[in-house]
Amino acid sequence: MTEPGVAAARDILRRRGILFVVIGGQAVAREAATSTRDVDVMVATDSFGRTVALLREEKDLAFDWETEQLARFRILPLGGVPFDVINAATFSGARPGDEFFHFLARESSTGEDGIAYASPEAVWYTRLMTKRWRAYAEKIVTNVIDGVAPHRLTGVEEIARLFGTEATIRTRLAYVREELARPDVGPLLRRP
Repeated sequence: MTEPGVAAARDILRRRGILFVVIGGQAVAREAATSTRDVDVMVATDSFGRTVALLREEKDLAFDWETEQLARFRILPLGGVPFDVINAATFSGARPGDEFFHFLARESSTGEDGIAYASPEAVWYTRLMTKRWRAYAEKIVTNVIDGVAPHRLTGVEEIARLFGTEATIRTRLAYVREELARPDVGPLLRRP
């Protein structure tokens, strides 16, 4: 069953004709327990500005703020659940902006109920490419504790190679792996 926030976001985005992929905690929740309620979707770079403009007109959304990388809305019928629209260009590295979105949609997501959900590898890659990557590294550790196989970190490296971001990802993945090796974390891991 589709989580209510994701279903509401899907309905709004479809009503406006916007292509998207669910990314973040809601995508990881398909494989591991998470406590997230917010909804994060990624859209193509060439339509980010248009997408934000269309969503600002949406009666079921309240607009909060916008940067070049992200626009924050709240889903009103669900009591203000946060809804982030993310610009794919942030994650394209050395390649053209839309290539990350197209990679995500075609190669690193799976569908359910007509919704494309990013793979944990793609979610982890995006988390590690942000300025707040250390906070997101802790979420990655929690995802592994909650059941996502740690060997999937190699998929993050593969994505980084595709987009020329290996140097950034290499040091950040090393931090995640060190955290996973801590004596207080190791016993908590399920190793499928």
